[in-house]
Amino acid sequence: MEETKSKSLVTRLLVGFGLGGIFLLSLIQPLLFVLLTALAAAGGVWELATAMRKSGWHVPRIPATIAAFLTPLMAFYFGPQGQWLTIWVAIGVMVSWRLLFLLLAKKWQSTKATLRDFGASAFIMIYIPLLISFGALLIQKENGTIWVFGFVLTTVAIDSFGYLIGRVWGRTKLSPEISPKKTWEGLLASAVGAIFGGVTTVWLLGESIWFGLVFGLAILISSVMGDLSESLIKRDLEVKDMGDVLPGHGGVMDRLDSLLPSTFIAYLLSHVVF
Repeated sequence: MEETKSKSLVTRLLVGFGLGGIFLLSLIQPLLFVLLTALAAAGGVWELATAMRKSGWHVPRIPATIAAFLTPLMAFYFGPQGQWLTIWVAIGVMVSWRLLFLLLAKKWQSTKATLRDFGASAFIMIYIPLLISFGALLIQKENGTIWVFGFVLTTVAIDSFGYLIGRVWGRTKLSPEISPKKTWEGLLASAVGAIFGGVTTVWLLGESIWFGLVFGLAILISSVMGDLSESLIKRDLEVKDMGDVLPGHGGVMDRLDSLLPSTFIAYLLSHVVF
C-alpha cells in the first residue's frame, strides 16, 4: 500500500513538473500562453461535457470544444468585446445544435429536460472558457507576464503545500461531504503557500508587501472555492476524476479547478494597481 502511494506521488510530481515547464516556456511569448490556455479550455470543456452526458445532461461537445479554444484567442486579439461575443455566440450555437438534434433524431424530451440541457451549455461556457480567457486579457497588461506567473505560482503553491502537508499530517476533515480528502491542516499549509506566492509576486512587480498579502489571500479563497466547487460537481456527476490524460492528476479539469476562478480574481486585482 505504501509503495503504491509512493509511486503515485512520484508520478504526480513528475507530471506536475512537466506541466510547470510547459507553462514557463509559454511565457516566452504572450501568444504561446494564450494558445496553451485555449488548449486547456478545450480539453476541460470536452471532459466536463462528456461527464455530464454520462449523467444525462446533453451538452453539444463539438461546438462547445471549438468555442472554448477560440474564446482566449478572441479575448487576446479583440479584448473583452471579442471574449463576450464568442461566449454568447457559442451558447446560441449550442442551443440551436441541441434543438436541431432533437428535431432530426425525433428524440422528444420534456421541456424541463431541454431547458436543463440549455442551462448546462451556458454553464460550461461561463465556467471554463470565459474564466480562463481573463488570462489572455491579463497578459497584455503592463507587466502582464509577471501577473500571470504570479497568480499561477500562488495557485500552484496553495495546491502543492496543501496536498503535501495534508497528505502527511492531515487529520481534521475540512468538508467531508464535498471533498473527503481536504483537511484543515492542509488548508493552513495552503495559507503559507498563498503568502509565499503573494509576496513573490509583489516583489517581482515592485508593489507593497500589504498588496502581496491581499493578493495571496484572495487567490487562496478563489483556489479553495474552485477546488471545492469542482469536487461538488464531481460528486453530483458521480465521477472520481474528470479524465485520465494526466497520470497522478486525473484530467485537465482536475488541474484547472483552482486556476479558473483565480484567473478572474487576478485580473480584477490587476485593476487595483492600474
